[in-house]
Amino acid sequence: MRIIDRLYQYMKLKNISAHSLERSCEIANGYLKKQWKGKGTIGTEILEKIVNRYVDLSLLWLITGEGNMLQYEQPVSSNLELQDEEKIYQSADTVIRLLRDKVKLLEHTVADKEKIIALLERQINQKGK
Repeated sequence: MRIIDRLYQYMKLKNISAHSLERSCEIANGYLKKQWKGKGTIGTEILEKIVNRYVDLSLLWLITGEGNMLQYEQPVSSNLELQDEEKIYQSADTVIRLLRDKVKLLEHTVADKEKIIALLERQINQKGK
């Protein structure tokens, strides 16, 4: 299953249309449809926008299909406070996991940018010769 297939699976679960997701993440109109048809791949910048906007979506699951689709469950409580220490620890673990996922995503983004810079430098050097 492709990343876009898993994204659509998440969207179906959350009842989110492609247009709505594109709009909320400031992605070009029709981008997801293009990816669905197999005419490209979802870039790291787009993944970052999606994961930043939909914080319950697991980046690990989205990319690899491993683990749970959702990062965490919202606590069910009338006053929205955590009920015991176990939930607090689970919440902290979730935050740590989310931050690690974001760090990985940012590292990939930096690597992509470095590759682009290297290519541009090569082009500049070739034009200068």
